[in-house]
Amino acid sequence: MSSKELEIRSKWWTRPVGNLLWLLISSLCLTLRKRLIRVGKAEQIIGKQQCIIALWHNRTFTPCYLYRHLIKGEMPMCLLTSASKDGALLATVAARFGMSVVRGSSHRRGVAGFRDMLRELEQGRCMCITPDGPKGPIYKCHPGVIRLASVSGLPIIPVCIDIPSCWRIRKAWDKFVIPKPFSRVTLVAGEPLYVPAGMDDELQKEYMAKLESMMAMGRPDFEPVESKN
Repeated sequence: MSSKELEIRSKWWTRPVGNLLWLLISSLCLTLRKRLIRVGKAEQIIGKQQCIIALWHNRTFTPCYLYRHLIKGEMPMCLLTSASKDGALLATVAARFGMSVVRGSSHRRGVAGFRDMLRELEQGRCMCITPDGPKGPIYKCHPGVIRLASVSGLPIIPVCIDIPSCWRIRKAWDKFVIPKPFSRVTLVAGEPLYVPAGMDDELQKEYMAKLESMMAMGRPDFEPVESKN
């Protein structure tokens, strides 16, 4: 394994810019009307038991704040972010919200990052992963989250964050979503997905497709969560 593959990237300005980003997120999120819905068995798991949280990459503006202020940090949380400079910014933000961080992705530090995630789980933390990150394709699940659930035996909780009034960064690969001030944000923690141990490639693909289906209502081209009630 080359030194480049193990490299964790950062710059001198990462921490100060990350702190400014944390302040921006906190200030905007203070204005939001926030709601948490736990569906079915997620009521007994989310915020109470160890699990693996899965959410789409373009919904990562609000989750750290929602974890701290809706779930109240009842379970210690670790966030997977890339080893890139952008990942370093998110790592600073997550730390300010009381979360630990693992740096790695399929593009860099994949094996090392997976080992680090298992270590965090062994220490009793939950793990938060964006299955389509860090570079997409958008809304397509990578195998890492399925493998982690298979090895650890922990359930995956699909989290959908509905933000009807928002800005979208159209040039970003994931059409990143930023809520507008004073808008409504609904976090829906869905039914848990349990993944068996010792999967072959075909079964792994089946569970990847299943997780994508369970997270489908979090996509912006689906109708908002609350309009289904």
